[in-house]
Amino acid sequence: MERWSMQMRQMEPQKKPYRTVLITLLVIILIAVISVYGVLGRSVQPINKANREYSALVVNAKKLTKVDHFYWSSRDQTYYTLIGNNQRHQETGVIVEKRSKKMVTIAMKDGLSYDDVKQLIINKYAPKKITNIGMGIYKKVPVWEVKFINQDNNLNFITVQFENGKVVRTINNL
Repeated sequence: MERWSMQMRQMEPQKKPYRTVLITLLVIILIAVISVYGVLGRSVQPINKANREYSALVVNAKKLTKVDHFYWSSRDQTYYTLIGNNQRHQETGVIVEKRSKKMVTIAMKDGLSYDDVKQLIINKYAPKKITNIGMGIYKKVPVWEVKFINQDNNLNFITVQFENGKVVRTINNL
């Protein structure tokens, strides 16, 4: 009996290190997951802040009654585009230049939608991944600006005229 008791005591210390290692590993994984979420949360804060700020700006200016979609584009200048309904219940886009806060209002029925532009880029360029689609102003004309990774893993910028879908500027294979 005493021999069996001694064997049990010798086995117990082996369980504790295993349990300690397992708990330590779980704590490290938990800290890593929390850190990743913290970094991701902070990285989208500026866009979320711009969304709130510029949504309030266009609603207060009575350009839109409510904002349904928010896009940003940063090429030559930074633009925020907000799409929603105006007071006549028509789908409207408001492109706001970040620095001057100058607003350009467009009727969305007069041009390509986000989905139209996305499909145009997929059909014409077969990208591996579209990284951003936003609206801006190029040579005083509303445009969609598209950033994507091509099949060779190169970054590409395409500027598509809002009204007719014409490609007005391309920068390929960066």
